[in-house]
Amino acid sequence: MTELEVAAFRGERGITDETLGTAWFLHGLAALDPRVPGFDAVRVRQAFAVSAHLMDLALGDARRSPAERLQIAFAAQAGYRRSEQDPNATAVYRQVHDLVDYSSELRVHIGTLAVEAGVMFLGFDRPWLWQALRVWRRQFRELQRVMRRESLAGTMYGPAEAVVEAIFRLYQFLAFGEEENLAVGQRLLEDVVHERAGRGDKLARWVAAHLLDLSAEMAASSLYTLLPPGTPPAVARSFTLSQPPVMTLWPPQRQLLRREQGNPIASSTPRSLISVPTSAGKSLMAQLVICSHLAQRPGRVVYVSPMRSLGREMRSALRGRLRLLERSLVAERPDFPLPSGREQGGGDVEIVTPERLMHMIRSDAEATLDGVGLIVVDEAHHLAHGRRGFILESLLALLRASTNDVRLVLLSAAVGNRGDIASWLAPEQPANEVYFTDTWRGPRRLHGLLYPELIKDQAKLNERLPTAKHPSRTVATVPIAASLNVRPTTTSGIAP
Repeated sequence: MTELEVAAFRGERGITDETLGTAWFLHGLAALDPRVPGFDAVRVRQAFAVSAHLMDLALGDARRSPAERLQIAFAAQAGYRRSEQDPNATAVYRQVHDLVDYSSELRVHIGTLAVEAGVMFLGFDRPWLWQALRVWRRQFRELQRVMRRESLAGTMYGPAEAVVEAIFRLYQFLAFGEEENLAVGQRLLEDVVHERAGRGDKLARWVAAHLLDLSAEMAASSLYTLLPPGTPPAVARSFTLSQPPVMTLWPPQRQLLRREQGNPIASSTPRSLISVPTSAGKSLMAQLVICSHLAQRPGRVVYVSPMRSLGREMRSALRGRLRLLERSLVAERPDFPLPSGREQGGGDVEIVTPERLMHMIRSDAEATLDGVGLIVVDEAHHLAHGRRGFILESLLALLRASTNDVRLVLLSAAVGNRGDIASWLAPEQPANEVYFTDTWRGPRRLHGLLYPELIKDQAKLNERLPTAKHPSRTVATVPIAASLNVRPTTTSGIAP
């Protein structure tokens, strides 16, 4: 695996048929019933992860036909999603999205249509998925009229039609929370697996079997399933129907929403600290907290970030979600100076730096905090940084002491003393009910360090005219080579 990763980094994307055969063998083993001796849930996830990784590498081999690349892509996506490496499934889709055909007649690509639909669905590319499903469903309806049949079941088109309709139903469930569509979609997939929709389309049966297994996992990780009871459905829709769409949640996000005590999504939780690694979906957690609050409680939201770039990213992500909630952002302003006369009703979410919020409070604390119901402070580990840490600590102390009615949520990727901070935030509550932490992080394929190396034995000396800054009459030109040390996984060795 390490050698393949290093070769891929060098641009050598081809892998041998024997290696690809090993990946298919592992994929087949992982698809076995977990009750088979020697294949418990942990080993199944490991087999899916390894096979998906190898197939991901194989996608870069230009020698393979489009049909084979689509099959490899779907197998990689299914493996990644079954091994809780969902971000990689989306990345795989981006490599083959141009192979999905929804402009040709059905007869041109009926042999791969089920795989194309599966690849697009597991990529969760909502706008393009919706467009493709609309085209395919219309073509199947036209074919039914031509053949004078109410259903294509039993024909060569039956399995692919059932897969497309099942994916449409699963999409409707994930986007709108309609449970009857989940049941219909699963029944259609079962018809394909058991050949009630038609015989002979092995690819459609394979796709249907994976989607049937994944449908239960997707239902369990859907926002409609995980949001606390009583949360308005508009909150889930604000994420599933905006860009980027959030159809299912990652493991730490699921764990956060399942908390019975101290759930920051619940409007009754006054103080929270969320500490998860980088790339574990911390920003999405902040968006969930903000949107859930706005949908359930009165009061504006202030999002505090020490980095203006992070604030702009949050602004971009929230804009569409707030629009679906019929809420809006406060216009972006420079830190200094403050506008004369604070504008009221300018928006529901204000994004500021700690320096700006502190300046606003000093200028007019009452007007600044008036109507604020939630304050979210991102990158809370900046408490340990010099001058900025002092400003942030002073701000948090002020908010903690003077805003009992305002909810306060801190987020960080690197807080070592989270118990102490939780006790400081809410001394009357058990610390483990105030903070949430998880070790899961988004999958990373390659870890590496790049070093410059001077090739001193090839140095060239050239004469030049001296200047005030450079009085020397000689300049040395030394070639530089790049040395890259890579480690594909945290347990593998380092390859120079």
